[in-house]
Amino acid sequence: MNDPATLLAFDPTDGTVIRTPPGTGYGYWVGGHKVGFDPDSGTFAIFYRERSPLEHGRGGRGAVAVSSDGIDFTEVWSADKAEFASSSIEVGHCLPTPDGGWRLYVSYERAGTSVWRIDVMEASSPELLQSQSRRTVLEPGEYGLSYIKDPFVYADDTGYRLYAAVPARQGPLVIGDKVQAGPLDATVLAVSDDGLIFPTVEYVFEAPGDNSWHGRRARLSSLIPWEDGYLATWDGGRTYYDNYEEWCGLALSPDGTKFERIDTGGPWVKSPHGSVRYVYALRVEDQVFFYYEYTREDGSHDLRVSLVEI
Repeated sequence: MNDPATLLAFDPTDGTVIRTPPGTGYGYWVGGHKVGFDPDSGTFAIFYRERSPLEHGRGGRGAVAVSSDGIDFTEVWSADKAEFASSSIEVGHCLPTPDGGWRLYVSYERAGTSVWRIDVMEASSPELLQSQSRRTVLEPGEYGLSYIKDPFVYADDTGYRLYAAVPARQGPLVIGDKVQAGPLDATVLAVSDDGLIFPTVEYVFEAPGDNSWHGRRARLSSLIPWEDGYLATWDGGRTYYDNYEEWCGLALSPDGTKFERIDTGGPWVKSPHGSVRYVYALRVEDQVFFYYEYTREDGSHDLRVSLVEI
């Protein structure tokens, strides 16, 4: 069996910078991205959000940019958090639909709450998206959850498969007089015929709850076809200290619902200055585009892409 960790290895320091953060220093990021690709037109569409430190506004702006080569992107749509009645815009995914249109699934925190939810908007092309046309497709309270966020979506003639981050099911473990910190998040899968109504969510990827580098985070970032199943990228972290600076791992899945982590002896890829996170893998024929948030020397995060030939 081919080893994907070796075959797809790339140096994140050599990646092409797609977007730079809105400021310098820790807390200024650009990323929270996902990428859609339309094979008929050869169009790449990337969603990203710009973020400032907590005391300066958090995730204030989201945008969509398009490209013909997956490297050079031109921004065609944007919205600020006021247009979403939001405290912070988070991860979104712009993708083509089987009927020839485009959708943007986007997560955000409702203003005045600690509730993240996922909305969708539709248009015939990315530049025609309208934030006021959005409808909520995943409201966490309907599933007994406190939040649901960071979606990525795959659509074909059989329906829609949406993966999202949610709270972990396992809580802190009490052992005698000691309390061991519990996992922070997990990943669920929501399946829909039309991508608008999601009756259920299913836990598919959960943290082990130990003290490893990925012991308390289990946030899937993307899937690509690999051999007879899928290869997944995911974000892991040890404790809340690693929040915002997670690292990337790999996992194999036969069906997109059961995942086995690949042991790479630590994070598969990371920055010498911190994290490489939200690694979104997009396979186009025999090439894999890796889009990722990269910690720079000053502590900010930029948005980069590295291309690997299979």
